Amino acid sequence: MTLRSILALTFTVEQLRQHYQLDTEAILARHGLQQAHLDANATISQADELAILAEFADRIQHDPLAAITIGSTFGLSSYGAFAMMLMSCSSVYEAFALGIKYQQLSYLFSELDYQLDGDTVLLKLKPYPLPDHLQRFIVDRDVAGTWHFLNIMQTMLGRNLKPLAIRMPYLQPAEAAAYREKFQCPVEFGCDEAAFVLPLEVLRLPFPGANATALELYRGQCEEIIKQRSQVRTEALSERLKQYLTMFSQRFPAIKDCAATFGLSERQFRRLLSDEGLSFQQILDNVRAEKACHLLRHSSHSVEKIALLLGYSEAAGFIHAFKKWQNITPAQYRKQTAEKTEPGA
Repeated sequence: MTLRSILALTFTVEQLRQHYQLDTEAILARHGLQQAHLDANATISQADELAILAEFADRIQHDPLAAITIGSTFGLSSYGAFAMMLMSCSSVYEAFALGIKYQQLSYLFSELDYQLDGDTVLLKLKPYPLPDHLQRFIVDRDVAGTWHFLNIMQTMLGRNLKPLAIRMPYLQPAEAAAYREKFQCPVEFGCDEAAFVLPLEVLRLPFPGANATALELYRGQCEEIIKQRSQVRTEALSERLKQYLTMFSQRFPAIKDCAATFGLSERQFRRLLSDEGLSFQQILDNVRAEKACHLLRHSSHSVEKIALLLGYSEAAGFIHAFKKWQNITPAQYRKQTAEKTEPGA
């Protein structure tokens, strides 16, 4: 996961304060940030931002449409040189191509791509693997933000081309009608990935503000931003991976999915972890071990339930792994820690 502008988080914080009276200050503080000192020019790692958004999502579960509202607030100016580059393109087709190439400058937690499909074009957003409780929040924010961006583009084009449909990668919720009302088009649920279905003719539309000189200027700025961010030292990949995996329970992402989420090939991913003296399996085991110890100390879940929460199909596999981590069984660990916390112990 690369560094990104902190602006999207800033806008999200502002919306949560205004509409939900959420104590964002306390949540940010737990992650070493102060609301008053969120510099618009600062960056944040995707792993850190996701961890913060996970807490936000947990606090506003009472409003399942919250992320739609938040994503619709990202104005054109907030994208800086990235947006200006796209607006300087000669056509929508060129804007799509460059938007995909420089997508790390967007605020998406999805992999952006497009696909020609007969007389339509699919602008696809494949979300990163995320825990179920966070997945819908992130998908909704990404889709709403992209929908808002497309609306700005069509206003500049002087057209009113609504999507033929929007596809969502989760089962139809009770609020499905609100999605259709918001996006003013059919919304299909239960799809493999999020996508905007657009008329193929859209790709051929010229931009009235096309300017080859400006395009090269802003493209150069985008290249420089990416270069600067790549040179900034961040915490070790193993630490960011651990933070990412800690968000999951029951179903943990495979190494190839983690590599893609961090913008790396699986080979690069393994090599960078190896350079730090660790493997993916060691980090996953460490995350599972810490989760197991926490659940054994602070919950009344059975060993079978804890095994399920850690992604084991059978308790025997969990017990075997736990003995490797702690040299005792889960039951023995629970008994020992309980004795230490008893009054007078």
